[in-house]
Amino acid sequence: MPAVTKNTNKNIKLTPKQVLSYLQANPKFFESHKESLSTLSVPKKGGNILSLHALKADKISRHAENLQVRQKQLIHTAAANATVADTIFTATLQLIRCRTLAALRKYLQTGLPTDLALDATRLFTAAPEETATTLTPHQIEALCPTPVTLAPMDAANHRPIFGPKTNQLASVCLMQLTNEQGQTIGLLALGSAEAERFHAGQATHLANFLRQVTSTVLHNATHG
Repeated sequence: MPAVTKNTNKNIKLTPKQVLSYLQANPKFFESHKESLSTLSVPKKGGNILSLHALKADKISRHAENLQVRQKQLIHTAAANATVADTIFTATLQLIRCRTLAALRKYLQTGLPTDLALDATRLFTAAPEETATTLTPHQIEALCPTPVTLAPMDAANHRPIFGPKTNQLASVCLMQLTNEQGQTIGLLALGSAEAERFHAGQATHLANFLRQVTSTVLHNATHG
C-alpha cells in the first residue's frame, strides 16, 4: 500500500509581514483578482476589499469640497473687508476736510450715514454738564467703556443718544473720542437697523481707525 501523504496546507499560517511583502512584489494582485476579492468583507468597515479604494477616493473628494467651500468663504470675507475699508477711507477723506465743529457735525449727520450705509449717527462733545449735544466724560465712559463698543440696541441706555430713532435701530457702534493725552473729549455713536451690523466679537480695527481720525478732527476743530 502506498504511503499516504498528509496535506498540511491548511495549517500554513502567513504573517502580516509576509502578506505585505508578497503584495509589494506583486502590485497587480488586486487587479487580477477583482472577482474573488469583491466577495471578501473588510472588518469593521463593511463593504468589500475593493471598496477601500472607493472609501479613500470619497474621503479625498469630500476634503476637496470642504477646501473649496472654505476658499469661497475666505474670498467673500476678503471682498467684504475690502469694501468696508474703501468706505472707511472715503469717510476719512471727508473728515479731514472738516475744519470747524459745525462742518464736522454736518458731515457726521448727513454724509457719514450715506458713506457707511448707517441709519443714525450722533456726535456728542464732552462737557461738565449734559445738554442736547454734550455729555459728561463720566457718562461717555459709562456708555462706551472701551474705545469701540459694539452691541445690540438697548433702548434704556441708548435712547438718550439716538432719541426718536431708537426704536428703528437694532445694533450700535459707540466710539469714545479722546485726545493725545487719552482724555475723553467726545462720543461718536453709529446706529443700524440691521441686528448683525454691529455685534460683540466683531473685529474693530477699521472702526478704531475711524475713531482715531474723528478724535483728531474733533480736537483740532475745538482747539484751532
